[in-house]
Amino acid sequence: MQNPRDFKKLFKRLLLSPVAGMSWEDKLAFVRAYMRELESRKDPMEESAELEPAIEIIPFEAGRRPIDEALGPGLGASEHAGLVSTLTRNPPADDLVLLYQVKDLYAYVAPFQRTFEVRMSVAFLPHVEGHGAPCPVPGLTDVALKPQVVSAAGYPFPAIAEASWGEFYKTVYAATLNPQGLVPRREDDPDARGFTWSEVGEPLRARTPDGADPFTFANLFHQKIRVTLALHTDGKHLAEDTIDAEIYDTGRFGSLYARLLERLIPADTTMQADALGIGDLHVGYHPWFPVLTIGMDKAMLYLHAIRQDLGEQRRNLPDPAWLLRVGLYLELLTCLGIFEAVRDVHPDLLSPAERAVFEESPVFEKIRERLDVAAWKKVWAMRDIVPSSSDLLAAGPVSFTNLLRKQKATLAFLHAHHEDLKHAIALAGPNVDNAQETWHRVFRDAERAVLKNGLAAFPELGWLDKRTRDFAMWHQRGVFGSYALPESLTGAFGDQDGLFPSACRQYRQSMNEVARFARERQLMDHTGDECIPRTASLFEAYMRGDSALVDALQRRDGYGGGLDAAEPVSLGAEPTHAEIAALLRRVPVFKPLTDREVERLAQKTRPVVYGPHDRVVREGERGSSLFVLASGSVEVLVRQQSGQDVPVATLERGAVFGEVALLLGGERTATVRTTCESTLYEISKQALSPIIESRPQLVVELGLLIAARQRGREDRTKQASPEGLAGRIRKFLLG
Repeated sequence: MQNPRDFKKLFKRLLLSPVAGMSWEDKLAFVRAYMRELESRKDPMEESAELEPAIEIIPFEAGRRPIDEALGPGLGASEHAGLVSTLTRNPPADDLVLLYQVKDLYAYVAPFQRTFEVRMSVAFLPHVEGHGAPCPVPGLTDVALKPQVVSAAGYPFPAIAEASWGEFYKTVYAATLNPQGLVPRREDDPDARGFTWSEVGEPLRARTPDGADPFTFANLFHQKIRVTLALHTDGKHLAEDTIDAEIYDTGRFGSLYARLLERLIPADTTMQADALGIGDLHVGYHPWFPVLTIGMDKAMLYLHAIRQDLGEQRRNLPDPAWLLRVGLYLELLTCLGIFEAVRDVHPDLLSPAERAVFEESPVFEKIRERLDVAAWKKVWAMRDIVPSSSDLLAAGPVSFTNLLRKQKATLAFLHAHHEDLKHAIALAGPNVDNAQETWHRVFRDAERAVLKNGLAAFPELGWLDKRTRDFAMWHQRGVFGSYALPESLTGAFGDQDGLFPSACRQYRQSMNEVARFARERQLMDHTGDECIPRTASLFEAYMRGDSALVDALQRRDGYGGGLDAAEPVSLGAEPTHAEIAALLRRVPVFKPLTDREVERLAQKTRPVVYGPHDRVVREGERGSSLFVLASGSVEVLVRQQSGQDVPVATLERGAVFGEVALLLGGERTATVRTTCESTLYEISKQALSPIIESRPQLVVELGLLIAARQRGREDRTKQASPEGLAGRIRKFLLG
């Protein structure tokens, strides 16, 4: 039998033994956690190897990416959307990355070494609950996973690295699924890998009469899937967890709009040209051509942002899946509404199989209920081309007044389209957390599309000299400068905004109206009086000559400076751990920490760059992380009972917020948003917990600091006891 002295020596020798991947602090934290676990058992002598293992998938959280787990422990999240392309032979890689943890795996690692596996299974879910059972994906059932993690070795691009099950107690693992594995191979290609359509469950094939893959029109160009991760040992099922995701076919996304632009408008242009006796009339003169051309380009721009978010784990959008859903339902509502409005003259815009599922399938029931065919018939009635009637106002085969017809048709189209957008938001589901940032991105992509396609969408302008053309495109109402234009032209158009100011400002007004509508119905929320203020506009910043804001808004959306939609050459260098530590030492809440503890914290801190007007935290949301402002500035706003957001403070470099959420958890008490391009350091509960484990007395000092900060807030006075706060900090951080 060992005496206490010998036990102490053995225990010290064990602690001093080198363990791969564990520092001295990690060992102490692990021992303390294990001791608390023993104390919580009814029988402390029970062997930990007999604990039941568990597996837990980390859910998606808006604004977070899987790579964030490598940048800051506790800040990563699983993806819940992915992209495929059924029309591309060699689509770009875009793995769906799921983060998960395995718990109480003591019996399956050294020294016990029992055999076990983590297996993944995937199934297609029916689009309408109750209309069919899940269909397992052939070849994706009980697939054994190797231990791997997300690595920042290739930052800013994510990388997957090998790991060990032996470090399960401190590791967040990564499971990857290539969405292209959900697309069946062609039956006539025996050498291709994967499954064939005939191997898919009969219920899914029966719901798909218009093709031989799961992503056809009948399936709304996407599939909902359920991924199950399960622990198995010796044929025994130990535990499992599931997560649902959405996979979208980018090859078909926008294909209904393309039918309008490539089939409907050319056919109608030809019919009108024949009726007017105009030979070889270009489709660009059709009044619907500008809005469809610009709209298609806008959709391609934000789809590009989504591809970057999902494939490269950038942060163009907080929640790419929500925009995918909204965009898809908007395309279906608008295009099907137009197809029905013009069906008498153009009946072939849907194939017979597509028409059958559109009219009969329960998948389209909610879409059919929301179609406004009458509204689209009114817009279709505004499509008449204005032929040239005199040389004075001639723009080739049409009159310059055709521009006014285009403007009128565009406004009518936009109104009907945005009525459909309200329904699309309802179908996509509420998003009160990050819809405002998404709205900013979509609006600026519309501005980019307008500026890019101005001349192509309005060929009438090609008949003007450059000076007059620039006036027609860029003129702002009431501002003439040194322009001298023919009276016949100014008399026809009057003093109104040119094409660019008119399009951008009217679109912003319409987007804000939709946001107000959705906010009243608790489908969206935004901070400030307008969802899209003027300061979020690329065009307005450009017209004011604010090049710094133009560049900042472009960088926020992943582009280089100026108005060109080009990729930036570099995302910029990441701050070093020494730079982060230097700033953390200035943060009051971290003053009790030693230099070594600050350096450890800096290694687990996530730097994030925010663009102008981005919300960092939102009042009322739950959080468990702290932010340090490294550059730029932020404003703090509190919502009144009236619903108005009132600014209460502006914070500059070195400021800290969220310390109560980091130490105590709970809801955020204010909204914090950037006023300009800003860099913030985010620190998670998981990053701080090991330090508290190593030095438990820290909770008392932290409790004193928090109590001092809360003492001046009347509504917090009763909670300001340092002793009570220390206990709450200990419970939240250590469990």
